[in-house]
Amino acid sequence: MKKLIFDYARMCKRKLKDGRRVFGGIRSLLHIRGIVIHFTGAGLSDTAKNNADYFATGIDRQASAHIFIDREGKSARSLPLKYIAFSVGKMGYAKGKYFATLSNENTINIELCGLGSDRSDARAMSQEQFNTLVKVVKYIKKKCPNVDYIVRHYDIVKKDCPAYYVMYPDAWKAVKHELLLALKESEV
Repeated sequence: MKKLIFDYARMCKRKLKDGRRVFGGIRSLLHIRGIVIHFTGAGLSDTAKNNADYFATGIDRQASAHIFIDREGKSARSLPLKYIAFSVGKMGYAKGKYFATLSNENTINIELCGLGSDRSDARAMSQEQFNTLVKVVKYIKKKCPNVDYIVRHYDIVKKDCPAYYVMYPDAWKAVKHELLLALKESEV
C-alpha cells in the first residue's frame, strides 16, 4: 500500500482522559473479523488529514476510526489497527444483519470523507477514493488475516452510514463485490 499521507497513530499512546485512553483497549490483529465502512458526514470538502488531525489530537472525542480516505484518494490513519476504535456504537440503534457478529472489538473502521453530510447531498466515492480504499483493504487483510466481512455501518446498527450506499444498495453491492475480490487477492 502506498504510504499514508499522515499518520497520527503514534500520538495515541499519550492521549488520556480522566486517566483512561479515549479509545478501547488493545487487541490482537488475529482477532479482527471485519472492516466497517463509514462516512464522516461532514460535507463535500472534508479531507482525510483534517479528520485524522481532529480525532488524533483531541481527548474529548466521543468517537474514533482507524483510517480516513478523502475524495482525492489521500488517506490518513488516526489510530493504530491494534487499538479498538469507538465507531460502531450499538447504543440507541436498531439491530442490523451483523449486529451480533461485528463490534468495535473485532473490526477495523474506515471513514470516507467528502461524501456529503446526510441523505440530502449524499455522493458516491470518487474513483481515486475507491482505488485507495481497495489498497487499504488489501493492507488490512495482510495485517489482519482473519478478516472475512466488509460491511457498512448500516449493516450493524441500521444507521444511515454511509448515506449514499444505504440509499443505493445496488451501488453498495458493486463496491462490496470489488472489495471482497481485493480480500481474496490478498490471500494469494
